[in-house]
Amino acid sequence: SSLGATWSTPEIFYSTPGAWDRNRIIRTFDKGGLIFPCYNSSLNHIDDYSYILRTSSPTSKWTRIDIKQSDNLVQPTIIRLHNSLQLRAFFRDKRYQWIYYADSNDDGLTWTIPKPTSLPNNDAAIQAYTLKSGAIIMAFNNLNGTARSPLTVALSYDNGITWPYHRDIQIHDDDNDTYVGEYSYPSVVQSFWSGSDDNDIHLVYTYDRETIKYRRFNEKWVKQGK
Repeated sequence: SSLGATWSTPEIFYSTPGAWDRNRIIRTFDKGGLIFPCYNSSLNHIDDYSYILRTSSPTSKWTRIDIKQSDNLVQPTIIRLHNSLQLRAFFRDKRYQWIYYADSNDDGLTWTIPKPTSLPNNDAAIQAYTLKSGAIIMAFNNLNGTARSPLTVALSYDNGITWPYHRDIQIHDDDNDTYVGEYSYPSVVQSFWSGSDDNDIHLVYTYDRETIKYRRFNEKWVKQGK
């Protein structure tokens, strides 16, 4: 109620062992509830899978909804399609292969079996976001395997089926173009205020596991890549 200046006492709302989160919570279609993308992870990673917690209002009980056949797919990032009940979730792949996706046509109550996209994944975090233009932007490491470079953004104009535009954000360290570090755990959002920069895209990510970097660009700049 104070725009973040003061906060209530923290309360545990979900205490199941193995529960983790990574990406942003979204509102239900009727704006009354919340959809919280989560995943389970065990110490030996033999029981990693995704689920969501869903509530019809901020004060009602959370319902857990498992995403079937999401073994080895974690850290879901969810977007809403066409301002409708349809949701699309994208997943990190613990097998170092592809970014996967699954759909819900009923605002997160049920989900399809995950399928691979055309974007590679290196078992590192991703994040998707819907721009004002309707395009989906994906921040990810554009390779298979275990390296965490390059960090790339891609644009899709068909809800994440194809990704015709890619542009690398970071390929090597700033002060050493022969050293390839780790650039990961991206978070992306577009300006929501009015002004000359109201279409700017803001990206933050971990730089070499030492600090956080911030980049600012727009959709046109991404399309000027390949």
